[in-house]
Amino acid sequence: MQCIAALHRHLFVLVLFWSQSAFAEFINWEDTKKSLFDAKYEIGAAAGGITYLGVKEWNWGSASFKFNNEGWFGMDTGSGGVDKLGHMYSSYLMAEAISHGLSRHNDPEFAATYSALWATSLMLYVEVFDGYSADHGFSYEDVILNSTGVAFSYLRTRYPRVRELLDYRLDYQPSEGMQGFHPVTDYSGMRYLLVLKAAGVPALRDTPLKYLEFNLGYSARGFKASDAPYIPQRNSELFVGVSFNLNELLFKPFADQLGRAGKFASTVTRYYQPRGSYIKTTVDKRG
Repeated sequence: MQCIAALHRHLFVLVLFWSQSAFAEFINWEDTKKSLFDAKYEIGAAAGGITYLGVKEWNWGSASFKFNNEGWFGMDTGSGGVDKLGHMYSSYLMAEAISHGLSRHNDPEFAATYSALWATSLMLYVEVFDGYSADHGFSYEDVILNSTGVAFSYLRTRYPRVRELLDYRLDYQPSEGMQGFHPVTDYSGMRYLLVLKAAGVPALRDTPLKYLEFNLGYSARGFKASDAPYIPQRNSELFVGVSFNLNELLFKPFADQLGRAGKFASTVTRYYQPRGSYIKTTVDKRG
């Protein structure tokens, strides 16, 4: 079984690098340089932040390169799958930031393509150096979820109707065990939500329903040793919920009065869902 697992991992890496090479054939290298210049601040900040976290938090360079089969959402995994959704969210957020930088001077197709290229490259950089960490290792599950996050951002940038319809958000509240603000590694404090906005449905856009959002969310708690005094056992929750679309309720109607502060707050609410700002009901609970 170990030989088969090792073969799967090596085949995955070969397919990964083949797909990267195939994708490169469709990239115009002059446009690649242009995209680097147009989004240099976003790309530079992402690369710097990744490197800092890799050295300080992820223990890069502490071991020889290794693969790590981390599993998906099982109760015997390291975080019940919340770390996987975190990879999807991080890559999505990175692609969104780079896309925002590129959209200032380029059309949506260019911004979508090159934000996907840079975000994929940066997240592959993360995974390769995770391979040299005693705490982590190169995980093909992470690469798949990284790619999913980038793909979602690509669709939102390339097709505005997708952006109007769907968001992917983080709800984070520090957990007791971590004793502080750790929005990257505090898995017990995280909930991830896929949000369907009624305002993005043409038939509902001019009705009172445009103020509503429908959420599908997931969380898992109690998987770290530091959780033990506060959370008696591992548990996970899949839930659905309803929230208000704050952009439609506050920021659009009062855009002139709120100015730049309102625009910034509106952007934040597309990526962050405050705890207590939605009503949820459990669909499935384990633990």
